[in-house]
Amino acid sequence: MSHAITVQVHGGPEVLTWQERPLPQPGPGQVRVRVEATGVNYADVLARRGGYGPGGRLPFVPGLDAAGVVDALAEEVTGLAVGQRVACFATGGSYATEVLAPATFCFPLADEVAAE
Repeated sequence: MSHAITVQVHGGPEVLTWQERPLPQPGPGQVRVRVEATGVNYADVLARRGGYGPGGRLPFVPGLDAAGVVDALAEEVTGLAVGQRVACFATGGSYATEVLAPATFCFPLADEVAAE
């Protein structure tokens, strides 16, 4: 199982809820990243309020970018490996313990670079 902060209804920060969900599985060209840090972008605030991108479709998990460790990847993905630290740009859903991202949007992080 996985956990995520979800938006069930539009509104202020009080609408954010911590929920259990199935562990997401990578599809073609995707990598699953165990999230260590995620960005809080103004786009996330607008989506939560109902005025931007994924915020029009409820429920959703906010978040566009994260840093963490690759823990699964699609068979055809090359250049990345399980256990590798990366920064990634997800297509949404990075307010979670695990997030899916296109492998082409994952970038290796050196050990001396903090996830934050």
